[in-house]
Amino acid sequence: MNKQIILTLIGAIAIVIAAIFGSSVNAQQIVTVDPGDGWLNASEGYQEKVTWRVASKGGAASPRGVFVNLDNNKELAVVDRILEFSGDRGVVTEVVQISPEQARSWHAKGVRRVGYRRVFAGAAGSLSNHILFDLNASGRLAQVQASPPSQTVSSKSRQMMLAWNLDGDIGSTSAVSESGQFLVGDRVVYEVSQPLVAEGQSTLKETVMLPPGLVNELVANGIYQVRYTRTFVDDKDTRRSASVEIRLTQ
Repeated sequence: MNKQIILTLIGAIAIVIAAIFGSSVNAQQIVTVDPGDGWLNASEGYQEKVTWRVASKGGAASPRGVFVNLDNNKELAVVDRILEFSGDRGVVTEVVQISPEQARSWHAKGVRRVGYRRVFAGAAGSLSNHILFDLNASGRLAQVQASPPSQTVSSKSRQMMLAWNLDGDIGSTSAVSESGQFLVGDRVVYEVSQPLVAEGQSTLKETVMLPPGLVNELVANGIYQVRYTRTFVDDKDTRRSASVEIRLTQ
C-alpha cells in the first residue's frame, strides 16, 4: 500500500479516536441544577430545595455556594456549606434561601440579575452552574395612592384631574386597572371604562369628565359625597385599590 495512503489512514483513525475520547471526557464533566431559574417573592423571600446532578470521574466537592451579580460577576454573599460525592456521578441537594431584606438591599444597590453559583472540583477538573434570579421580575404591587386624596366637583365644572401612584416592593411595576367607579357606599353610580396600564411607571395621570346632569341628580337626592375608586392588578394577580373622596356642589 502506498506510504502516503497509510499515513492518511493513520491520521484519520487518530482523529476518530480523539473525537471519541474527547466526547467521553466531556460527557464525564457535567453539572446541572434544578430548578435553573428561581422566582423570588420580594415580600416573603426565597426558600427552595434545589438538586445538583454532577458527573465528574472520581468524585467532586463544592465547599461553598456564592450569590453573584451576574452583570459584573461580583460576589454578594457566601453560603459556607459543603456538597460532595464520590464515584463518577452524584446527586446532592440543599435548601437555598434569600431573605426579603437581602433582595431589597441588592436591588437598591443596582443589582438586577443574581446567580447562586457552585463550583464542583475533583480529580477530573472543575465545573460550575448557577440558579438565576431576576430581581426586576420578582416584585409585587405593594400599594396604590391617589393624589390629591380629595377634590370638589360642581355641576358646572365636571372635570377632575388626579394621579395614581403605584409602589412595588421591589423592581418595576406592571399593573392594569380595567375601570374606575364612582361609589356611594357600595353602589356604583357611574363607571369610567377607560383602562389605565402601568408598564414600569410609578405614576399614572388621569382626567375624568363626569356626564352632564349626574352631579345635579346626586345632589337632588341628598348625596353630597362620592368616592372614585380604582383597583390595580399586577402580573402576579396582586390587587391593590385606592380612592379619591369627592365633594359635590351645584
